[in-house]
Amino acid sequence: MAVSDELIEQLKEESRKKGEEMSDEDAREGAQNLVGFFDLLWEMSKKDSIKKKRLKTEPDGFPVDGTYTCLVCSNRIDETNGWYDWYGQTCLLCRKAVKDGMIPTYIFLHRNSYFSMSSLKYRFDIKHQTAKKYIKEGTLHPRIILNETGTPYEYLFLKKENPALIERYSASRKSYDRHNKKRAEAWSRKLKAEMLEDLKNIRRK
Repeated sequence: MAVSDELIEQLKEESRKKGEEMSDEDAREGAQNLVGFFDLLWEMSKKDSIKKKRLKTEPDGFPVDGTYTCLVCSNRIDETNGWYDWYGQTCLLCRKAVKDGMIPTYIFLHRNSYFSMSSLKYRFDIKHQTAKKYIKEGTLHPRIILNETGTPYEYLFLKKENPALIERYSASRKSYDRHNKKRAEAWSRKLKAEMLEDLKNIRRK
């Protein structure tokens, strides 16, 4: 998609409102990045639509068609170890855990309903070995995803099953996360609206 002069001027105007002056070169580069990002979103939307239609004839899903990230364990997946179904893309181990009932399906709709082992370190400074100790003591209650040999592959800690984590999740941290989430959502809505408006303007020409 070509970059319109209107979009370039709009970026320069937004910069002026912030008390900054953007050069023509910087504005054009920013516009090109914006349009490129919109093209990427558009392609992703088309691919997602095709996958959803395919699921109507293949309700159990099918292998992913490229390189993705598992929505559960966040590990890299491809055609050899990744699967796509109504819940999205997952690795085969996490998919089996879902089918076996080890992982509740609501986590795909409510991504903030659980903590992973890595997020324990980030949010609570609970290291892996400390978490294993809490699990052994019965303080933490994980849902354990197993690998092919039957040993732990990933741990998920559902919030409703681990009230001790919620108590440690401080009010200040909650406020910080809510604020960042609102800012990200507002930015995303604004960017999408601007992209759609620019696309309309381009098509009118």
